[in-house]
Amino acid sequence: MAARLQRLFPDPARSATVLKLAAPVMAAMLTQTFINLFDTIIVGYLPKEYSIAGQAGLGYSVILHWLVGGFISAISVGTQAMAARRLGEGDPHGAGKVVFNSAVIAFVAGTVVTILAVIFARPLFKLFTTNEQVLAQGVPYCRARFSAILAMVGTISFKSFFDGLGKTHYHLMTAIIMNVVNAVLAYGLVFGKLGMPQLYVYGAGVAASIASYFGLVVMAGWTLRHKYREGYRIWRTSNFDWGVVGRIVRLSLPSGVATVFVMTGFLLFFKWVGILDQRMAEEGRQGLDAARVRWMSAVVPYGLSHDSFLELLRAQAPVYGAATKVIIDILSISFMSCMGLGTATATLVSQNLGRRLPEEAAAFAWTAVKIAVLFTGLAGLVSVVFPEAFMRLFTHDHEVIEAGRLPLQIVGAGEFMLGVGMVLAQALFGAGATRFVMVAEIVLHGVCLVPLSWLLGIALDFKLVGIWVSALVYIVGLGAVMTWKFKSGDWKHIRI
Repeated sequence: MAARLQRLFPDPARSATVLKLAAPVMAAMLTQTFINLFDTIIVGYLPKEYSIAGQAGLGYSVILHWLVGGFISAISVGTQAMAARRLGEGDPHGAGKVVFNSAVIAFVAGTVVTILAVIFARPLFKLFTTNEQVLAQGVPYCRARFSAILAMVGTISFKSFFDGLGKTHYHLMTAIIMNVVNAVLAYGLVFGKLGMPQLYVYGAGVAASIASYFGLVVMAGWTLRHKYREGYRIWRTSNFDWGVVGRIVRLSLPSGVATVFVMTGFLLFFKWVGILDQRMAEEGRQGLDAARVRWMSAVVPYGLSHDSFLELLRAQAPVYGAATKVIIDILSISFMSCMGLGTATATLVSQNLGRRLPEEAAAFAWTAVKIAVLFTGLAGLVSVVFPEAFMRLFTHDHEVIEAGRLPLQIVGAGEFMLGVGMVLAQALFGAGATRFVMVAEIVLHGVCLVPLSWLLGIALDFKLVGIWVSALVYIVGLGAVMTWKFKSGDWKHIRI
């Protein structure tokens, strides 16, 4: 009995190795994610006519940013796996060649996609919401974030190289610098402080974009250190190799396709939430027309015309959209922590496969899963027991907190499975099983998250609770599928 209980907890020696590698990555991912969290928090302090629609607009913008930029940023999968494998094989020059070609892909593709994304920001946005308040606040913010896709892709290219080497602390230091820059600029541009113009929600996007380019410069600077410039021979034009470019793309493309499907699924998820807000607005209009006479005597003394008053109240704020953005931000703490832990796991898996130690690779992965379950389980428990306190960290609007309390508790109950799915998906990426992860994500979104959220939230009218029940089903399904695949062991024989 004691032996069985002991197997439930992570091995101390391997845990120390995993955490030594993962801690800087987790801290860096959380620190970088704080840019998005900070935007939600700071926009929440604006007047209500900006805050609720602004937070809903941020929700669409961040997902669109990851849909477009995340597709190209998937080069991190191939870059990290190949750099780690080359290092495991004792070929540092080969690892340097990988990052050089990765940087070329990042610059060319990042520049083209940045220009196209900025041009088509509004049409993209309107595919998923027609709420004029959300469009007014969200499109300028989204366009500002799109302008930094090049910085996002370039930074991730260098990050994945260092992660593959096990030098995970570089991105942590970079992320801290980015957050300081973002915090100062966002405070000034959102509220019109420090001699800067007041740009409201748009100011948060401008600040995040500038901070992203700071991050790119810093990450590129680390590669110019002598031990990387000479020891890995990174910056040599002779490193350019179409064969290496092709291998990076082939390994990364499934992850990019999966990212597109995942983010499209979440955008449709948000679209269903927007339909709920529209329904609530229609119900509000009907109630206003019935109460017209009662309200008129109250508003005329304040000099507000009857038509102006009705128009003001008919502009129903997207409460469900704002609540969903807050819930996603809360979940992103677990999500990005698991992504960081999974990144470290991918490095350990790939390096040990390069050393021809597949069983050791598997042992490290299961150790990381147990650590992730402990962390996400605790975070989920806090969400279940103290949902309002958690939400008040991001919003002060009572309506938003009321709408999001029960959905947060529901998804928090299964949050531990997020840790399982995220870590094992990254471990499979490290092994080179990128196509399986792609197919699994496409199937889970196509037959689970998107249709189930519409069925429960819209068709059966369980509203936001029904939509988030579908998210819980998706999270549990992801953990179960990744567990099954990893236990099969066929990933141990993939060559990259």
